[in-house]
Amino acid sequence: MKLAFLVHTSRDYEEVIEMINQLTKQGDHVFIMINDNDLRDKVAFVYTDYLRVHVSRTQEYAQEGDLSLARGTIIQMKEAIEKDDFDYFINLTDGMMPLKSRSEIVAFLSEHEGKDFYYDATADYDQVALNKKSKKYYPFTNALDFPRNNFLRSLSKASGSFFSMLGIRRKSEEVYRIGSPWFILSKASAKILAAHFDYVSESYKLSWYAEEQYIPMMMQKYVYVNGRKDDHINQDLRVVGPNGTWVESSDAKPLAEETLKAHPECLFGGKITAEDTLYLYHEYFDIYNRDYEKVAQKEKRDIDPNALIDALTKSSVE
Repeated sequence: MKLAFLVHTSRDYEEVIEMINQLTKQGDHVFIMINDNDLRDKVAFVYTDYLRVHVSRTQEYAQEGDLSLARGTIIQMKEAIEKDDFDYFINLTDGMMPLKSRSEIVAFLSEHEGKDFYYDATADYDQVALNKKSKKYYPFTNALDFPRNNFLRSLSKASGSFFSMLGIRRKSEEVYRIGSPWFILSKASAKILAAHFDYVSESYKLSWYAEEQYIPMMMQKYVYVNGRKDDHINQDLRVVGPNGTWVESSDAKPLAEETLKAHPECLFGGKITAEDTLYLYHEYFDIYNRDYEKVAQKEKRDIDPNALIDALTKSSVE
């Protein structure tokens, strides 16, 4: 089984290198959006000749709560399909990692072959209230240069409520759905979603937290059609901070170790922070690759970040 990891990160250089090394060690690929321009170039330089690592260039920057994250993830999915034949597509946002060995994850997915995993929470929402919220017009979002500071984001959110009171709303006739932004999608479903990439750009302009809506909405609109029953497994299989489960309109917050340990059923978890739980980051990546056997010296593909950054610095000076 071959996996495509669709990653969005703002981590520092050594952590990004470590994550990429660990996720690709057993033959899988990483498609990664890196928000920092300098870091993006450094990582691209390091993996220039490594065919399992793909630094996003069609859309380089993404932001939680903005169309950019949903759009960027679909672009990664589309590019992954064009590059290789992957069995599953798994998105990971900043500080998120596997919690079980790769062999355990593959065995679990093989047991449910062809199923999609994502959490659609629509049944727990008042549809009228959800539609009203979803049609709010949020200025300063989805621009060419996405608003990156907290002031503009707060202003956009406040303006959305103000314009809604005035009756100024986004024009859309969609039936809105909502759920966790994290997923594990089968090859068949990923191909369908990638083929309808334009839907994301057209449907979520000036919206808020598009990443919580585009997967359940696209699956209902394009996948579960022509008599196909909705047979997805309604779990995202992630434990996320601070309370262990996804919270509406919020990315993953720092995850305490006790919360992590309280969800042994989950395959992935985050956000692991460098400030106080970085040791978990290393511990769980060791678990992820614990069943990996070195074959033919594994081509010596692990990257020494310090040596490579020295080489990069020297090259730029010369």
